[in-house]
Amino acid sequence: MSETFADVALVSSEELMSRVDRVDRSRQLILFLDKDVALAELLELQGAVVVNSSRAIEICDDKRRTYAHLAAAGLRIPKTMMLPPVYPKQQIAFGLVMSMIDEIGLPMVIKEAKGSFGAQVYLANTAEDVFALVDALADRHLLAQEFVASSRGRDLRLQVVDGVCIAAIARQHPDDFRANLSAGGVGYPYQPSETERRLAEASANAVGGFNVGVDLLFDEGNEGSIVCEVNSNAHIWRLSAISGIDVTRYVGQALGRWLQQ
Repeated sequence: MSETFADVALVSSEELMSRVDRVDRSRQLILFLDKDVALAELLELQGAVVVNSSRAIEICDDKRRTYAHLAAAGLRIPKTMMLPPVYPKQQIAFGLVMSMIDEIGLPMVIKEAKGSFGAQVYLANTAEDVFALVDALADRHLLAQEFVASSRGRDLRLQVVDGVCIAAIARQHPDDFRANLSAGGVGYPYQPSETERRLAEASANAVGGFNVGVDLLFDEGNEGSIVCEVNSNAHIWRLSAISGIDVTRYVGQALGRWLQQ
């Protein structure tokens, strides 16, 4: 079966930004692999269709917005609370932190609203840990989240392209509560259940993502039923290598279908 693809040009974000003063409506479809929301929005205003859209990138790049959209769609997420940022040299109110601990319990996960590769995610085992982290990161947007013990050091990454889950891997780390490959985790091919597939696809739809990586946590029944994160610019090369599925081929086919509409 023959396949037809439009001409494709690989262009860096720096090169695109050098053309800000020029409206170029001939570039109809752009596969955007960056988190630069402003640049993605500029390209959309110039008439291009950008995937992922600037809106989807914005939602995925801010975990506060991600969880809000997942919760609004009725999807299961860990119990989550948002903490307000404070001015320099100020502290978040003691009573607020204590009520957060009472509500979520210990241990708990503290996350910066923006971050990648698990680097801005912290585990607080005691109340003292919580206060130390909140004080050290008080000038940033933070979330406090239930620690899902059944998924300690392991999770699933499912890739969704144009509404369909097309590849998945399991990730595991023997010495860390995070399973990120970039943090030393190891990936394995994984065949997701129908429930896991549907949850990943619903998560992608909740954030308006065309090509996203959805991270699922394991529940006590050993099924990935809890949405951890949705990544708008997930690195697909290692996932493709581990799963044996060429994600770029599915992305190209989906874009080709769009161009033929």
